[in-house]
Amino acid sequence: MPIYFDPHSRMPFYRSSNVMAYSIFPTAGLQVLIASIHFLGVTILTFFFSRRLLGEDLNSKQVWAWLTWTRICALLVFMDSYLFMFSSGLLIFSVGLERDTNACAAGIYLCVSFYTTSKVLIYAFLSEKVYIVWDTGRSRFRSPVYLICAGTVLLYLGIIILLVWGRIAEFRQGDGACVIGLKPTASLPLLAYDLYINILLTGLFLWPVFRSTHSSARLRRVAIRTLVASGVALTTSTVNIAVLAVLDGRELGWVCLTCCGTDVIFNAAAVFWVTSRTSQDSHSASGATRSNAIRAANVHIQPGEPTPRV
Repeated sequence: MPIYFDPHSRMPFYRSSNVMAYSIFPTAGLQVLIASIHFLGVTILTFFFSRRLLGEDLNSKQVWAWLTWTRICALLVFMDSYLFMFSSGLLIFSVGLERDTNACAAGIYLCVSFYTTSKVLIYAFLSEKVYIVWDTGRSRFRSPVYLICAGTVLLYLGIIILLVWGRIAEFRQGDGACVIGLKPTASLPLLAYDLYINILLTGLFLWPVFRSTHSSARLRRVAIRTLVASGVALTTSTVNIAVLAVLDGRELGWVCLTCCGTDVIFNAAAVFWVTSRTSQDSHSASGATRSNAIRAANVHIQPGEPTPRV
């Protein structure tokens, strides 16, 4: 059984596959903070997902038939983010990153799988919005703009291959802490691609909206929201990947998982905010519903009968 020494207290401790699962934290307070982030993240993502499910009323078959790809992407983003926060929390606080090599390696696999899936869904969400605002009257696969977006998103497959190939999962000498991350050959292309595709998709979405003089006020509000949300998501992703690159691609397992988890929470919050109705939209929708109800009621009014209340 190998013996390790804590670099702070210099006290020896042992690690074996038979001992209780654990993750090494510098202080108990930091452990509580990380646990709170995971628990709060799961709660927030549950709220996002449940609100969208209630808003869509998916119990009806007609709703499924008319469910747009952007709404499906939003739901999948919330589900993917929830699964990542839930599984990473279990790995840190239940299984333990320092349990064995498989547990440590599971940390980077969770990051690569769920983080990249979340990004692909968000890029697909933005691509669909670009296709809608350009509205060339062509099908998706005959629209040059959509093909550019789809081709750019497909390039992410190469990034995913680099992430799998350049993953790092090892135990640090001295205290035996699990260290995971990405080699520079994987993290730097990821950073460059993230910057490129966010700027491209956001620019393609905003260009026809602000260029046209016939854009509705609602569409401009959505465009501004998309710009702000993309900026927030891009900032969190850039900081997350840049910090990893500065640290030579190696972070403590719980640090890496928490940073990636915080990143996906911000991304999910941005998608939730973009797909939420503003007060003006709700007022317009309620007004339209009332007008439609009045027209529908008036159809059945016979001459001389009073107008029904709605």
